[in-house]
Amino acid sequence: MRINHGMIYNGDFCLEPKDLILENGKIKAILKPGAPYARQQDILNARGLKILPGLIDIHIHGSRGSDTMDGTPEALQTVSRHLASQGVTAFLPTTMTTPIEELEQAFNNHPVLDGAQALGFNMEGPFISPKKRGAHLESCIRKPTAGEFSDYLNRARIKVVTIAPEMPGALDFISQFGSQVVCSIGHTTADYDTAMEAIRRGARSLTHTFNAMPPLLHRDPGVIGAAVKSGIYGELIADGVHIHPAVVYCAYRLFGDERLILISDAMRAAGLPDGQYELGGQPVLVDHGVARTADGTIAGGTSNVWIGLKNAVSFGIPESSAVKMVTRNPARLIGEYDHKGSIEEGKDADLILLREDLALEHVIIGGKRYE
Repeated sequence: MRINHGMIYNGDFCLEPKDLILENGKIKAILKPGAPYARQQDILNARGLKILPGLIDIHIHGSRGSDTMDGTPEALQTVSRHLASQGVTAFLPTTMTTPIEELEQAFNNHPVLDGAQALGFNMEGPFISPKKRGAHLESCIRKPTAGEFSDYLNRARIKVVTIAPEMPGALDFISQFGSQVVCSIGHTTADYDTAMEAIRRGARSLTHTFNAMPPLLHRDPGVIGAAVKSGIYGELIADGVHIHPAVVYCAYRLFGDERLILISDAMRAAGLPDGQYELGGQPVLVDHGVARTADGTIAGGTSNVWIGLKNAVSFGIPESSAVKMVTRNPARLIGEYDHKGSIEEGKDADLILLREDLALEHVIIGGKRYE
């Protein structure tokens, strides 16, 4: 495939006019507009369009009525197809705090997907604080153990695990597994010193920054202050519900566009109307697009990272910076940047084409148009 006349976000995330040659699922060549190239078959005219790397959502539970914890090929296929229709070309199916046998079923599920590609799993819970459990079942929260987690690692390619560093055994867990997976501080009551120790031992990110953790205070900086001081990554939900738009912008100023990652944290109601749903074994009511448990706790999102990208720009974040937060940054954190996350020769041909107002025009996954 040749894509002509588009404005690409190049490897430095600056817009420039280029033509792209896609072959065998890869970006074969990046050419000056109109430059000759021998192999020309399928031609896509991108005049007036911006070409971005495919979006990556590293924290998503489900969509369109399906959830990672359903543990079935059909569920992940539904999520995969819905994400692709929304410009997301790769994702981490994300688990919840559930009994061991349900996590085993989820981690045994590795179907071949024909939409967005699963790059592994994000394990959110059960190694979290009961005091900051959010929509997770308190009865299933457990202390982190090497035995339980090693069993999951034998079943699946776990990329991220959320952990509350104040939990008994958590710091030793981070020391043991921090070089194998991304240990992400979240659902936590940890203070600044405990968070700094967790980071020293290998924690590399925050799980949905600001949500389910102590606030950033001028005399008590907590985990957010520790993350900013240490330069680790921070996930952020930019749906305008979980975080006030002004705080989304503040997070950008704190973390910068090299360390902030936009996520959806979407649950099975994403892409569907308001109504009654389920998340992690609990009933959830979605009203005006906001998901809450019976006690009023926000229970995941109902949006996606393409909308998060548009929101971030509308909240005042420069477009090029927001693009990094849904492409390069997540790819770097989970060790996929050699293949994904930027438009460079030799990388996977996962692309999206947007109009000037960021409306979605085309999605390309593995060098093929997704219809």
